[in-house]
This record gives sequence, C-alpha cells and structure tokens, in this order.
Amino acid sequence: MENPQSGESGAMSLDDDHVVTVLPNQLRIGVRAHETIVDALRRQGYRTRYKCRRGGCGACRATLLEGQITYVAQVSAPVIDGADNDTAPDAKKFLPCRATPKSDVIFELGPRDRLENVLAGLGGTRPRRTQPHPTPNSTKH
Repeated sequence: MENPQSGESGAMSLDDDHVVTVLPNQLRIGVRAHETIVDALRRQGYRTRYKCRRGGCGACRATLLEGQITYVAQVSAPVIDGADNDTAPDAKKFLPCRATPKSDVIFELGPRDRLENVLAGLGGTRPRRTQPHPTPNSTKH
C-alpha cells in the first residue's frame, strides 16, 4: 500500500470485483463482491471516519461522484442526507460503511474526514509471514 497522500493505488487482487477511488487522495482500492467500501478500506490498511458501521449515525457520509452502489441493509434517508445538509442539493450522498459497489466508484470524503494508512509504520499492509514453530519431532539433538 502506498501513502494515502501520494495519490497512488492500494493493493488490488484478482478477487476484487470493482475499483473504488477515494478523493481527494486519489487512492484506488479493490472491493470484493458483497464487501462494503469501509470493510475494503480496512482490509487494505486504511481508515476513514466512521462510528457505528451499521448506517445509523452518518459519520462516514461521503459524496458519490461516479458509479453505482447498493446497500447491504436498509438505511434511513435522513441519515444519508444528513442534518447539516451543507452540500449542493444535487450532490449524491451515501454511507460507505453499508454501501457495496455495483460498478467502479469514485467518491469524495466528507469535509471533516481524512484517509489514514493505519499500517504505514509497519512497513505496508501485506500480511507478515512467520516461520512455523518447530514441533518436538522436527528438532534433532
């Protein structure tokens, strides 16, 4: 994974069904079938602002710029639209914590949100491989 400030791609695999681009960072990640956008970000070592992860609080609210999404469970329209309604009326808001992409998607984080690479200090997001512990029968004395 790259630094989210660099505008490069995150980890992609053959298991990914769609590509999601997160603005303003220009981060591109792969999302698997039936995986929410927040879950895909977390799987690849990134975090955005969210709280409940069930579509009830609206903390993760973002603007869908291109593409189509569907929700894994019903969410409330007032939560999606938000109480502040500080954006243009034609802006399509959505909740990445519950949204799964139906196509490649481009979205913009909310004004108070930011993208963090939580594994940056660990040398990347690839799983670390460990050596198996020797069994009593595998060691020679």
